[in-house]
Amino acid sequence: MLAERLSISVEVFRGNTADPATSGGSGDQAQGRFGIERIAWVGDRGMLTSARIERVLKPQGMDWVSSLRAPQIAQLAAEHGPFQPSLFDERNLLELTSQHFPDERLVVCLAPCWPERARKRLELLAATEADLCKIAMTTPSARATAA
Repeated sequence: MLAERLSISVEVFRGNTADPATSGGSGDQAQGRFGIERIAWVGDRGMLTSARIERVLKPQGMDWVSSLRAPQIAQLAAEHGPFQPSLFDERNLLELTSQHFPDERLVVCLAPCWPERARKRLELLAATEADLCKIAMTTPSARATAA
């Protein structure tokens, strides 16, 4: 039933607190308050660290949705070879397994806008470098002023 899968609780924490510390007993509180049998955490790897997953979520039988860090993504790409566009389904998703993440469901998302973002980033870096070179040419160096 759809109603059984809807979010029923959201908590907002202070911004100056480390992510792993913010969700301390929230799962236990939600389970007791709403009579929930199963909880799925959704957060980035700042909040859902590998250590937190291993020490808290897995032992309590909780589920989670998170992202991998860049080195882990590179590791998956090396393990499975380049992710060719033809491997993705109609929603631009690809499900795979990895020896580095046993018993976890991994989903790779193909974001068509990424090449454009990478191109724009390179253009911005080149423009910034050009501006910095102009500034460097017009600014006296420390050696020149000491002489």
